[in-house]
Amino acid sequence: MALQFRLLGPLSVLSDDRDITPSAPKLREILALLIVRANQRVSMNDLVDELWGARPPRSAQVTVQTYIHRLRKNMFPNETGEPAAALHTTWQGYRLEIASDAVDKWQFENMMQRGSTALENGAPDQATELLSYALRLWRGPAMGDVETGELLTAYAARLEESRLRALEGRIEADLQLNRHRDLVSELKELTITHPLHESFHSQLMLALYRCQRRDVALDVFRRFRGRLVEELAVEPSQYMQRLHQSMLAGEAEGRLAPEPRTERITIAAPAQLPNDIADFVGRAEQISSAAHWLCPGQREDEALRVVAVNGMPGVGKSAFATRLAQRLRPVFGDGQLYATLGASEDTPRQPSEVLGQLLRAAGFVDAQIPDSTEERATMFRSWCVDRRVLVVLDDAASDAQVQPLLPAGAGCAVIVTARCGLQAMPGAHAVDLEPLSDSEGLELLGGMAGHERAAAEPDEVRRIASMCGNLPLALRCLGARLRSAPRWPVRNLRRHFEGSSRPLDMLRFSGLDVRARLKSCLRTVPAPARGVFRLLPSLGRDQFTAADVAAKLDCSPKFAEAILARLVGHGLLHIEPASRAPADYDEPVSFEFHPLTRWFAEELLGAGNGPLPYLWPLHLRYSGRNSFPR
Repeated sequence: MALQFRLLGPLSVLSDDRDITPSAPKLREILALLIVRANQRVSMNDLVDELWGARPPRSAQVTVQTYIHRLRKNMFPNETGEPAAALHTTWQGYRLEIASDAVDKWQFENMMQRGSTALENGAPDQATELLSYALRLWRGPAMGDVETGELLTAYAARLEESRLRALEGRIEADLQLNRHRDLVSELKELTITHPLHESFHSQLMLALYRCQRRDVALDVFRRFRGRLVEELAVEPSQYMQRLHQSMLAGEAEGRLAPEPRTERITIAAPAQLPNDIADFVGRAEQISSAAHWLCPGQREDEALRVVAVNGMPGVGKSAFATRLAQRLRPVFGDGQLYATLGASEDTPRQPSEVLGQLLRAAGFVDAQIPDSTEERATMFRSWCVDRRVLVVLDDAASDAQVQPLLPAGAGCAVIVTARCGLQAMPGAHAVDLEPLSDSEGLELLGGMAGHERAAAEPDEVRRIASMCGNLPLALRCLGARLRSAPRWPVRNLRRHFEGSSRPLDMLRFSGLDVRARLKSCLRTVPAPARGVFRLLPSLGRDQFTAADVAAKLDCSPKFAEAILARLVGHGLLHIEPASRAPADYDEPVSFEFHPLTRWFAEELLGAGNGPLPYLWPLHLRYSGRNSFPR
């Protein structure tokens, strides 16, 4: 039985030209991941994460085992003789063994490598033949009919990047063979579908110039530069600018030697960024400023640029980082890497584990990756040093966790999100996210509920957004509730919300949970500060000073202020805006709750029995001290 596996388009498995592809969505998803990582162990955790993400059912592992059994029974039966493919059970995972010529992905990569080598060796006729064959293997978007999770989405994006590089190489070979007239229409289409792809625009300029259409070629540069400056605040590369100048000067060839590459075009750039969300609201100025800071073309020094995104739980740090990273993706053509660091989990991930993930994404196999964290960090920096790589590190616990994960080289950039703990990172550009403005909160909630519905009850929508303090996660919870009940009046939701004794219960819906985010944040707060936070609602006000808290705790005002500042650093309190730049420097600082953190603190206070465990000895241990509690 000769099996053929196809990933470059709709998922397909052929047995002697007979289609045996499973139709069940989860089976197809598991099969696609096994094929992508053929001849490698796929862990049970990876399969569970792919199918269900961060919230798997309790029976997830048993369900995966059932799916594997069905795949093995229907596609890989035990037969005499050497099988065409075999699905093996390994330690805590599975491995699909198949021949290299049985997967179209491997055939494509092989042809692409041979074609790129021929192009580099000065054989464009051979290169265009090999690269054209490689591109003909594509039947549509990679795994286009598979419901992909985080892992498969990253693999699909990486394959698409490889396809574009192969296409770029084939067009380069055709230009060397003077087939410029045949390329103009194709390149025009490519520049429309890929408006920020510099190589396609450069190649279109060359093709037009050689067709004696210099004015049109110069216009391509003008429009591309305008779009690049407007959307990314960067200039075209030096090569494209020199090409433009040569055309202005009327050089006969209209072509310059390309800048030397640091790697062959055959090496697929990792493209791991999560999908951007279409209904992202606000933050335009902060994104523009951060993008300008990170772009290599805007730097006067050779230092690594880091953007640290901070903010309270649910304020949209991950969504902000994703939008910023997606905007910068064309600038960092050698790869975009993404990793979650797990600060909101019980145990944050170790740098060594994350470095292993990043190195595998860069193309290293497990046998090449050293064991120690220091050696892994050195290998990662060495791989990055001459490349343009963007690294996104989501949900960091501290700068100590982040430091080993930083790349090297002025062409790289890093985006880190954290609730706190990044203040000590040298040279980092801090972005402190606040809840949305009233108009932005109304736009987000109205967009999720439906604009016509929001327009019919604008005051009710505005009231709900205000009660949530315009926190994006809370707005999404309520917007999802409204969307799930299309005819339910908005005023009824508002009444339930206002009348609830536990309003945070309304802010939990289909995997979105404000209370869970606040709990995970509180776990990272030092014990004395947790006790103070729990006590604050007993003050009976939303705004208070350190002197108010000191009187309640029977401790010094300086110590109380140190505790409150720690809670501000974790996003559980805010400093009242009027106190941020007081005219009188002796004016006491006024602290305040966000509406949702107040509800959370009230729940904690109401759940307590007897004396507060963290505060009982506080006046004995800290009274009169001015230092921060450890």
